[in-house]
Amino acid sequence: MTANDRRYWPSPQEDKHILGEIQRVTVGQVQVRALILYENSVGRGCEPPEETSLRGKVIGSMDAIRCTICGRVHDWLIGQDAMNELIERMNGA
Repeated sequence: MTANDRRYWPSPQEDKHILGEIQRVTVGQVQVRALILYENSVGRGCEPPEETSLRGKVIGSMDAIRCTICGRVHDWLIGQDAMNELIERMNGA
């Protein structure tokens, strides 16, 4: 995936730091949206290489994700599309 294709989170309108990126991952046989959290937040314009240290992968929602640069807290909320995919996955389990 090229740098232009990567979807950084949070959006530039929300924060000047990047805490991770949004990716589609396969869980079972279903693709879902996941937040890939970087080990250390980075400033805009200093995006990390594709292979970087990670804090973790969030599938679903997560509260109080703290920026390692400024300490600002963000919440990652599951969208309706992801909720539908999650329900579908759970019903198929």
